[in-house]
Amino acid sequence: MPLKVLLIGNSDGIGAAVTTALIARGDRVVGISRSPSPLGPNGPKHVVQDISSSEYPKALARVVSEEGPFDACIFCAAIGSGLKLPDLSQEAHVVEVNFTSMIRTFAALLPAWEDGSRGHFIGLSSLADDFYNAAAPSYTASKAGFSNYLVSMALKLKSHGVHVTNIRFGFVDTKLPKASWKPLMMTSEQAAAHVIRCLNTKPMQLSVPKVLGLVLHGIRWLQSLRVWTS
Repeated sequence: MPLKVLLIGNSDGIGAAVTTALIARGDRVVGISRSPSPLGPNGPKHVVQDISSSEYPKALARVVSEEGPFDACIFCAAIGSGLKLPDLSQEAHVVEVNFTSMIRTFAALLPAWEDGSRGHFIGLSSLADDFYNAAAPSYTASKAGFSNYLVSMALKLKSHGVHVTNIRFGFVDTKLPKASWKPLMMTSEQAAAHVIRCLNTKPMQLSVPKVLGLVLHGIRWLQSLRVWTS
């Protein structure tokens, strides 16, 4: 049976690829992002809205009221910001977009889902949630909070019939990765295929690629050892 899916941050990158994949399999998509949909007026319903704006909760409530109820929501929005001291002006904004806006989105959908013992929230996180990053602390901190929150909510809501999935990606060929070395990088379409699979199987968490996840976890262990012995 076709699903009705709300996508947050679907105007480019993984979000755009997921939109295309969902439409191809016959699902109905409603998107919200700060840029117009690349699919244009002939594409799915699309609302242009900055999710870090104070107007986002109202716009989201309107979409949920007019277009819902939704079977699933896929939160794809994310930004990054390199840190150049002493300027911390963008740090809070990164956390607002990557983490706080995700919680606001979840909060708008959960009451109806819990009442009906249904619904599936999927959030796209990063393997960067597992190590310290002095070059971009707001990004890794926001993703650490993002992943921890979603897995915690998955455990909390399991008995309520609401599914929560946290997807931790490594490098994906989008405008976001800024590292000079991007091992095992996948395309947006490959990442979207993982998202669609999670939409079907509903795991609490998926980490891909696993090899890179293990490497980064090892780096985190070494960083922790350095912190403990400093």
